Amino acid sequence: MTLPTPFRTFLLVFMVSLFGINSMARAQANAFTSLIANNISYDSAAQRLTASGNVVVVFEETRLEADTLIYDAGLERIFAEGNIRITDGNGDVFIADIAELSTDLREGLITGAKLLLANRFQISAAEIRRTEGRFNTLYRSVGSSCQVCFGRPVPLWQIRASRIIHDTEAKRFYFENARFDVLGFPVMYLPRLTMVDPSVKRATGLLAPRFISSDLYGFAVKQPYFITLGDHADATLTPFVTSSGAFLLEGEYRQIYANGHININAAFAFDNGEGGWGDGYMAVNTQFALSRDRELYADIKLANNDGFLRRFGFDQADRLVNTAGIRRYRDDSFFEIGAVFFQSLRDDEVDAEVPFALPEVSFRKTWEDPLLGGRIGLNFSSVGLFRVSGRDVFRISGSADWRRDWNAPLGIRASTFAQIHANAYKVWDDITFGNDILLRITPVIGAEMRLPLVRYGGNSVLHVIEPVVQIVYAPELGFNDDVPNEDSLQVEFDETNLFSINRFPGYDQFETGFRANFGASYRRYDPSGWTLGLDIGQVFRLKANTQFSNGSGLAGLSSDTLAAVSFELPGKVRVINRLLIGQQFEIRRAESEILLNLDRVALDASFVFLAPDVTAGSLVARSEASFAASYRFRSNWEARMDWRRDLVANEDISAGLGLTYGNECVEIDLYLSRRFTNSISVPAETSLDVSVRLAGFGGGLQNEWPAQQCLQLQ
Repeated sequence: MTLPTPFRTFLLVFMVSLFGINSMARAQANAFTSLIANNISYDSAAQRLTASGNVVVVFEETRLEADTLIYDAGLERIFAEGNIRITDGNGDVFIADIAELSTDLREGLITGAKLLLANRFQISAAEIRRTEGRFNTLYRSVGSSCQVCFGRPVPLWQIRASRIIHDTEAKRFYFENARFDVLGFPVMYLPRLTMVDPSVKRATGLLAPRFISSDLYGFAVKQPYFITLGDHADATLTPFVTSSGAFLLEGEYRQIYANGHININAAFAFDNGEGGWGDGYMAVNTQFALSRDRELYADIKLANNDGFLRRFGFDQADRLVNTAGIRRYRDDSFFEIGAVFFQSLRDDEVDAEVPFALPEVSFRKTWEDPLLGGRIGLNFSSVGLFRVSGRDVFRISGSADWRRDWNAPLGIRASTFAQIHANAYKVWDDITFGNDILLRITPVIGAEMRLPLVRYGGNSVLHVIEPVVQIVYAPELGFNDDVPNEDSLQVEFDETNLFSINRFPGYDQFETGFRANFGASYRRYDPSGWTLGLDIGQVFRLKANTQFSNGSGLAGLSSDTLAAVSFELPGKVRVINRLLIGQQFEIRRAESEILLNLDRVALDASFVFLAPDVTAGSLVARSEASFAASYRFRSNWEARMDWRRDLVANEDISAGLGLTYGNECVEIDLYLSRRFTNSISVPAETSLDVSVRLAGFGGGLQNEWPAQQCLQLQ
């Protein structure tokens, strides 16, 4: 029986119901579910079905496509020829010329075949044998995740093997007599090799190594080993070996819980390259939700050697800040109790003189005022600052505040507020303050008026101008004691605190006197998405303020003039410029920042200038510029650089150059850096960092780099 068609016909065949042949009943349990072809014929004597022309066979989750297919009911076998494509339930694709398969497509022999896994890793083999619907055994094979081009038939890298076993359930490759080639040249031979297939995101095994060259320890190799510890935890162990004789072991442990996480990083030097051992560090970061509104947190970093972190490139910080505590958040209140510990890695600081805070308590509660309207708030805080050598301080603070906002005539938005702050101190080991309890009380009253003005221009452009006037009075009471200043030594005056009640950052100082804060802002909102902003402001006083240093911009009868200009195109461009202009029109502080994130270019540049400020510990002006940029000059090539320079000392601080090549199968990164600064524990250093990552095994490099532009292997 032959069913010819002048065009492609759709024919769905359930084998027994269509042919009704008893001799095929025994094969029906394993027969394929559906068949689609242009032409189908059946030889009842030979019990053989032949299909040709755009043949498609489906069995459960496996799909077979071919030019010609023969189904032999007696042998219970399928024979396929021509443009064969088999897609299994895992998404793996077999491409071949000839195939002999069982009726459920789970077993068989495929010759002249290619296997494509997760559309990323392909293997060519003389033949592939499928068994148990699980194992694919490939003979005389070569595999790579690189595209093979018509004019470039040799991939960037490939693995040759006499036999490869792919366990589709365990999702692993087992290579026998494996040879790793780069650009066609053999670079490594392994009699046995195992790797995970591309569909696996996490699996125990070796990660990509890093190669580093440094002035401080010579040539070094890092070889991470990743260990899965269930679905929600893992660990990484990284031996760090250098040509100078240093041997370190790095470790990382990560675990996610239903209510939080914990990350632990550590390194230990069995040999520091200078004949010593035992140097190391540990960092712990954790956060847990104890209930709906409570959380436990800790961020700990400790090192037993001032130069260890910078010497081996773990961290460039010169101070380590350690915090731990418990927080509670509610709609109308906040509570936190914790501890803070600082470890200094600076040459000019003594650890024994650096305080640690224990305990540090903060509490705030707010509610609506039923009598006058507005909102009332209560605050409480305390901290103990203890040193191994030097002054110890314990402080208790409490305050109450009230604020009410309303709409006044002529579109004015008005506010009135009142506050009272009280601090009590106990000081030890400092004869300046004696042994008595020290008290400070500061009341505050004030009012604020804002007049938002809105105008729509042509093309739906929105202009918003808002002048603001704020009057604040905080008397300095005569019975207040002098108290130690631990948390308010440095003050930054900018547009964010122009209308702050207290511009000191901590509790130990409070801005007093009668003052008027004047400011205005302008915003232009363009329909295309960008925004232009201008801010200007100044503070005026009845009496000259002596609380602030001259370098802060807030001392005297009037402050320096504050100005800020900003431009933003969300996700693309952000530019900010801030200026403090003195009474003689001199620049007291200047800050600029430019952020670009365009299709091929990314840029982060900043500049800062600070006039001398004795209180801040700077007797001379400070100025620094930094620059970091990347440019993808070709689709597969990216260059980057970074640079920091001290403009007053006219000295570079650090610089770096990087080059990255990436495609669908490899990422190669080179980074040359120089740190120009010297310290007692760590001298200046030049280093070269090289890393290579291969795609096709595990989940790395997915969609990060475009494939080579050439004909894909079919």
